[in-house]
Amino acid sequence: MEYAEFHNALRILRSIDQDELVNAGVLPDRDHNAWGEFRRNPFMWFVRAPDTISKRLFEIIKERNEKAPERNVGELKED
Repeated sequence: MEYAEFHNALRILRSIDQDELVNAGVLPDRDHNAWGEFRRNPFMWFVRAPDTISKRLFEIIKERNEKAPERNVGELKED
């Protein structure tokens, strides 16, 4: 995995909608508490989730990352 892919994966994780998570079997339908926990810190939620659930979430991220346009790492903003 390249830097740009990882960076994009983190952005994807932050932007996933509730209905995507429900449809993938990551969150129960209409469980607003579970959605709130995910939204507060999706990164820690991912790390703490059971492997079967985090793998489903990973598939969403992977699919979106594969659809992302190729990006030259030099195009990324440097601090």
